[in-house]
Order: sequence, then structure tokens, then C-alpha cells
Amino acid sequence: MRAVPSGVTADGVARVVRLSASVAALGLMSIALASAEDDLTGTWQGTLGRGQQQVQFRFSEDGYRLFDYTNNIGATQTMEWSAPGEVQYVPSGGGVETIAVESVDKRPRAVSYVLYTAFERARNGYLTQQFTYQQHVYRLTNKGLWVRVIRQEASYLGDRGGSTGGPGKTEVLEGIFTRMD
Repeated sequence: MRAVPSGVTADGVARVVRLSASVAALGLMSIALASAEDDLTGTWQGTLGRGQQQVQFRFSEDGYRLFDYTNNIGATQTMEWSAPGEVQYVPSGGGVETIAVESVDKRPRAVSYVLYTAFERARNGYLTQQFTYQQHVYRLTNKGLWVRVIRQEASYLGDRGGSTGGPGKTEVLEGIFTRMD
């Protein structure tokens, strides 16, 4: 049995224990609320740039971007951008689409990517090639999910006589997105 200092009553000890339990419960609730608000998980909707149409981004429970693509037979696949890698598929209009994640940088409340996309198709004696270098940044803010996409495109059209085209302008698209679920 432990000695209780003089002047401390059983009621006083009970109040301290109840107060400590209440403070601990409040702390656990605020941690749970903070973690739900501080992660990227779920679907986010917003616009990129001025006057653009609505765009949605989905993130896994681990906070990585989910990318959906549909192949030429109508099967939809999902790729989680959690590590460098690539996927190659035949889209519904033909050709070959390649998406390569070059790097992934995961931080608290944020994730960023460097990726390359390529599309190539030969039709009626012409070769169409489109390449894109992209940097994506997704960061939680007090206003929602801040998204920045920097894109540099290059397009080429060629036949037996050579090809035409070249790099296009670099565009920077930004927006604040709202969690949908």
C-alpha cells in the first residue's frame, strides 16, 4: 500500500484521475481528427489553371496518387504511384501509351512526382509521337489540396520523308482541390 500525502482526500484523487482521463481522451480525439485531415487519402476535385474543366485526383490510404487507365478492350486498371516504374498499354484509339514515374518524393501532408508520358501511333503511313515531361506537386493546405503541374510537351508527325514538329511551350497549372469523400 502506498502512502497518500497529508491533505489529499480520496475525492481529490478521484477528481484528478477523472481530469487526467478526460485530458487523455481529448488528446486522442484531436490526434485522430488531425490525422484524418492531414492525409491525402481519398478523392479530390477542383480545376487546374483558368477556365479549365473539373479534374479529380485519387490517393491511396498510404497517400500516393492513383492513376486509372483504360485499354483498347475496355478494361480499366489502376496504378499506384508509390515508386518509380512504368506502365505501357494500348488505349482505345490505338497506338501505344507509356507512363513512366521517374521519381517519388513523399513528405508529411505532401507528395510530388516527376514523370514522363509517351504516345506513339502509326496510321496511313504517318507516325505520330507525343512526349510529355511533367512535375506534379500535391500539398495539403488550410484551404484544401494545392496542386501544381508543370508540363513540357513535344509532338512530332512523320512519314518516309522525315518528321515535323518539336517541343511546345511549358505550362504551369495550379489549383486548390476539395476532398470529395
